[in-house]
Amino acid sequence: MHKGFTLAEVLITLGIIGIVSAMTIPNLISKHNKRTIETRLFKIHSTILQGIRMAQANSDSNFNLDNLAQDTTTSTSSFSWEKSRAVFEEYFSPVFKVVHRYPKGTQFRVYSADGSTEVGQIDYNSYIVTLTDGTTIGFVKAGNSERFYIDVILNPNRKKLISGRDTFFMLYDTDGFGNFSFKTLGAYHKENYKKYCASHEARPAAAIYPSYFCTTLIFKNNFKIPDDYPVKL
Repeated sequence: MHKGFTLAEVLITLGIIGIVSAMTIPNLISKHNKRTIETRLFKIHSTILQGIRMAQANSDSNFNLDNLAQDTTTSTSSFSWEKSRAVFEEYFSPVFKVVHRYPKGTQFRVYSADGSTEVGQIDYNSYIVTLTDGTTIGFVKAGNSERFYIDVILNPNRKKLISGRDTFFMLYDTDGFGNFSFKTLGAYHKENYKKYCASHEARPAAAIYPSYFCTTLIFKNNFKIPDDYPVKL
């Protein structure tokens, strides 16, 4: 006698496997996406601070980001792609592993957390580069202040970049003595950060992109995505 499975038994088994897969695979993908976001944002943050420390070690006590010669195309109080490029190449290119530099004028469109509304583009003053792990960052040096911004694009090849999933915004400021840190604007309650993170407006509060508030939620949670994070990952 030959023993085996009946067609019904095989179909039932495949059905169970399909149901289990449908329940577990999305959760596994979400966990992987969370881990990728947390790891890369922390890496960018750590590398930025490393670049600052290296610049401080190689400079005198008067170190600041405006020590570089200003470009001749704009005033010292203006933003410019040239100024952003000069500062990044001088202080941050040595610590980032750059594999590609985008030309001036490169743009990335960004959409709201639910993907329904365009909430802006990466700043046209951004000096945009791609790193070895595939992360693309846009660096902007503020006019005549010590402040600078970084747009972090984790998935630059996606057709629709979602704020708080594919793009994040990091803001750094100085204490006046050459020491830089991630800047948190406004004493907002966590619920407000969540609301602004998921906003359909280009600049929901304090003239900052929604992705800034998404990043702040993660930063305030020690670079871990909160359980109540408002963006689907």
